[in-house]
Amino acid sequence: MMTIGTLRDRVTFYAPTPTTDALRGQAIVYTTEVCDVACQWRGLTTRETLIAQGQETIPAARLVVRYRTDITTQFRAQRGGAGPLYEVASVNDYDGRRIWLDIDVMEVP
Repeated sequence: MMTIGTLRDRVTFYAPTPTTDALRGQAIVYTTEVCDVACQWRGLTTRETLIAQGQETIPAARLVVRYRTDITTQFRAQRGGAGPLYEVASVNDYDGRRIWLDIDVMEVP
């Protein structure tokens, strides 16, 4: 059972915000900060497995946060507001009770 005391890290979630460059007319995607929340950050082993003659990357970390409805797989995450960006691979309400979310993230290459 999770308790609030185990949420010792902070994670910032960013959403893609498409815009057009005024000078060149090209599409540019900036990231907009959506929320900064407390989490439990659990690093996972990063290894590659062959599936159907292709490579699938295993998530780099799993986050546990309080239940929210605004986090999607289109977001990116950053631990502590600094360091590498991670893509949100999956968002799961693992027990169906809308108390906690398991979020799997993969490092952005």
